[in-house]
Amino acid sequence: KTGVQPRQVGIIITNSSLFNTTPSLSATIMNHFKMSSKTLNYNLAGMGCSAGVIAIDLARQMLQLYPDSYALVVSTENLTYNWYPGTNKGMLMTNTLFRVGGAAVLLSNKRREAW
Repeated sequence: KTGVQPRQVGIIITNSSLFNTTPSLSATIMNHFKMSSKTLNYNLAGMGCSAGVIAIDLARQMLQLYPDSYALVVSTENLTYNWYPGTNKGMLMTNTLFRVGGAAVLLSNKRREAW
């Protein structure tokens, strides 16, 4: 919906607390969408919920270094492997607070796209 083609994205940053894949999520996205091999990619993992904020800040810093760029930040979580199937109410809390989901944001430092 943005009109931006995958090859136009110069920076990709992914983050997830527990969902750590090999190859990394950022590499998987780059390969799936046939992004340029020159795309900078960062995969933040095991940093908890704060990783989303850290990823946005990293994108901000990268956009300051690389003019006329797009940065894609993907934040996701998948707790399937850590699902608690028992009945202990204290242990069930993580099942209700943390589930499966994700969000993405495309950032740009292109002057012609400023509001």
